[in-house]
Amino acid sequence: MSVVGIDVGNNASCCALARKRGVDVILNKESSRETPSVVNFSERMRLTGTDGAAKMGMAPANTVHSLKRLLGRKFKDPMVQTELPRLPFSVTEAPDGRCQVNVQYMNEPHSFSIEQCMAMVLVDQKRLAEVESGVSAVDCVLSVPASYTESQRMAMLNASTIAGLNCLRLINENTATALAYGIYKATELPEHEPVYVAFVDVGHSMSQVSIVGFKRSGMEVKLHAFDEYLGGRDFDELVFTHFCEEIKAQHKLDIRSNKKASFKLRTACEKMKKMLSANAEAPYNIECIMEDIDVKGMIKREQLEELSKPIIEKFKALLQQAVAKCGIDLAKIASVEIVGSATRTPALVRTVEEVFQKGASRTLNAKEVVCRGAALQCAMLSPVFKVREFDIVDACPYTLELEWDKEGVMTKQSIFEANSPFPNSKMLTLLRSKPFTVNAYTAENGEKLAEYQVGPFEVPAGKEKATLKAKVRMNLHGISAVESIQSIEEEAPAPSEEVKDVKMEEADAAAAANADASAPGPAPEGDANAAPQTGASPMDTESTGGPEAGAAPQQPPPSAAATDAAKKTDKKRRVKKHDVPFTVKLLNALDAKQVEAFFEQECQMQAQDKLQEETSERKNALEGYILSLRNKIYEKFAPFVKESEKEAIIGKLQVAEDWLYDEGEDVNKSVYAAKLDEMKLLGGPIEERYMENENRPAAIQALRSSAESYATFAQNTSPQYAHITPEERETIAKEATSALIWLEEKMALQTAQCKTEMPVLRTEDCYKKRDTLERVCKPIATKPAPKPAAPPPQPQAQQQPAQGPTAEEVPAQQQEGASPMEEEQPAPQDQPAANAAPEAPK
Repeated sequence: MSVVGIDVGNNASCCALARKRGVDVILNKESSRETPSVVNFSERMRLTGTDGAAKMGMAPANTVHSLKRLLGRKFKDPMVQTELPRLPFSVTEAPDGRCQVNVQYMNEPHSFSIEQCMAMVLVDQKRLAEVESGVSAVDCVLSVPASYTESQRMAMLNASTIAGLNCLRLINENTATALAYGIYKATELPEHEPVYVAFVDVGHSMSQVSIVGFKRSGMEVKLHAFDEYLGGRDFDELVFTHFCEEIKAQHKLDIRSNKKASFKLRTACEKMKKMLSANAEAPYNIECIMEDIDVKGMIKREQLEELSKPIIEKFKALLQQAVAKCGIDLAKIASVEIVGSATRTPALVRTVEEVFQKGASRTLNAKEVVCRGAALQCAMLSPVFKVREFDIVDACPYTLELEWDKEGVMTKQSIFEANSPFPNSKMLTLLRSKPFTVNAYTAENGEKLAEYQVGPFEVPAGKEKATLKAKVRMNLHGISAVESIQSIEEEAPAPSEEVKDVKMEEADAAAAANADASAPGPAPEGDANAAPQTGASPMDTESTGGPEAGAAPQQPPPSAAATDAAKKTDKKRRVKKHDVPFTVKLLNALDAKQVEAFFEQECQMQAQDKLQEETSERKNALEGYILSLRNKIYEKFAPFVKESEKEAIIGKLQVAEDWLYDEGEDVNKSVYAAKLDEMKLLGGPIEERYMENENRPAAIQALRSSAESYATFAQNTSPQYAHITPEERETIAKEATSALIWLEEKMALQTAQCKTEMPVLRTEDCYKKRDTLERVCKPIATKPAPKPAAPPPQPQAQQQPAQGPTAEEVPAQQQEGASPMEEEQPAPQDQPAANAAPEAPK
């Protein structure tokens, strides 16, 4: 299972893979770390990434991009309406009020939701991770801008589900940047006093500023500030507008009226902006932009800075706003890190240094750091890796408000303030007598997020309203939800009954019972006439008074104990909690059935893409084989084909090529496969004759060398082979001679054979003959020599007379207690006895 972090950008996306040795940013098939966030819909399949971006100039109406700006927004949203003039493809309002793109796919009109299109971009990144890791990519962490509302975050989660991904967390982009920055410096950070660092991210379509405090144990985001209408593309738009007016004045051409011309000029403007980051001026030259007219021009850095003064002022205001809201003295901000694709603009860097009164730092990779941080977060959340403990406390970008009817008046209350820490939970206490509705809103824009229908529930006896406690949580994704609602019922203490005529024996038992009952907790409350209950679970009670837990009661005399058992009253209260049912209606998220339907549709489109890729591979293989065989017949295959056969094959190849570019331009994969097999029947025999001629000398040499080696061995009379019997030598000699005779006969026939005919002596036959020779001769030739003969046994001592030896004849060892029955240990094999037979020569 792979652990993946994906930075989904408005213009390009980046993917990183967490491994044991660190985090690697994945290269795409063009060996680039950034992949365009583009999807092109063609007649037969979808093209994503670089392939899709290549179609933007040719088919702009069927190539969707800039999805990050549209995701999770209503069609009537002001940002969507601002974005529409920039987009060359059709975006309309869906039945649910969201945005949908309209394209031609498979030669039919199709409409796709923005979530589906974003899922296609995610599938492309998922495929890159799977190719790199070799395993299925499921768990991931996706980056989102800090400006994303809960609706947009829900839309991103829906897109990840449609793509077949399990999103462990949606992490804010600057939070991911701060994680990648701080986790590697954790050992250098102080334990108590935080070190503050500012992160300025100027991306393709928006800018973000975050102030983060770092300690050894973790990081805490103090503030997120952002401007959704300030990004690198705004500089491109200024240059584009400047040259549109210039071209209109010079050539009377309205570039904006032509989508392809606009795309060409926008591309040139982006290149000029990048050139001006390091050069004083930048030219452009576009051929046939419109009506066969060529245009060219030049812009200087001073001109760009003059045009971009309004943007620079907006950017400066954003930085000043962040500094003012965070409440931290500029002197306490240790450094300022700038990241993002547009931070190479000199004017932006100067503005950052002016506001923060210190030099801008570039210690982070501006384009890769977000995906690296996302991959680190995924590794921390995944059970696959063990990562250093590093706490991450983020800041809520917006204020969450809950609204409910309070005595006929709609009341709102802020639950999570903007820039308050999350993940976090809060408890609300409500007094209600009947079911009611709670609405969730985003305070800044008034967007309604969800409706909660609470109830039914019971009101405790003797009370007018029930006490309800609701738990509201802001989760890891930055999405709020009511997790649970419980009714709280506090019971009054029940007086114990008096006991009369207690006997002496019963007094001790009553005293013991009273002691046992008072230690664990109070009796349950309820009806005054109901019998007291025992054995209540401590998880369902809340202590409100009574003696200290674990304190043993003082034991009175037996008669006094009986009196106390009759009159003592337990003053503890017990709290009962009951789960209250509620239903939630998310107003800006897809329901589960829609997500499932989109997922099935995505799987079908992936199957169609795979089939088309395989069909294209078969088509390309057929085309390549036709061209290759034609060239080889005139070159290295020429000696192996007859002239009459050559003309026939060339004619058939020409017919196949004409078919391929005409009728076979768009057919099924099986048709291409059958046609390729047909062509291989023509070229296969010729290629076989050529390969036999190339490989035959090596096969002949291998067989000849083996046969001659065994023939020489059969005549070897060296002493080391003396164990080989004459019969075995004869067998080796016979097999070797037979192989050599067979080889000479076949070689003679092959020499007389024409190259245009099938060979008599085949490479495969030579190797088979050698294997047969080896199978017969090798066991004999490698037979080991017999082991030397074992030494004869030692002669045993003569048996003594029955009466036994005299004391002088008994050895000293035997006199000292040695066993007479002990046998002598035989000599080791590697040290033969002195009288052993000499070793036979090998």
